[in-house]
Amino acid sequence: MPGKLKKLSPEDLNEISDFLSSTAQDFILNQISSKEIDDLDIKSEVSYNQELDVDLSIDLQVDELCVYDEDIVNQALDFTFKALESFLDDNYRE
Repeated sequence: MPGKLKKLSPEDLNEISDFLSSTAQDFILNQISSKEIDDLDIKSEVSYNQELDVDLSIDLQVDELCVYDEDIVNQALDFTFKALESFLDDNYRE
């Protein structure tokens, strides 16, 4: 069972937010060529008040000729949240 999160500083929250954004972006870029992506907007909001609150959204627009799994955004979200658990365990658990 994972330990309790330590008290997170604003710098910790920024690092977690950066981790979320880069992990989601890397996942998508491993699935779809950057040449086929018209717009990729990843927003992460992370706050901490007794517990960690994470909001992650991904807006993906691809070239109309691009063939890709339309569930890629949900897959990226699932992958990123699973990766976040390991990241928190390795860096922010007591």
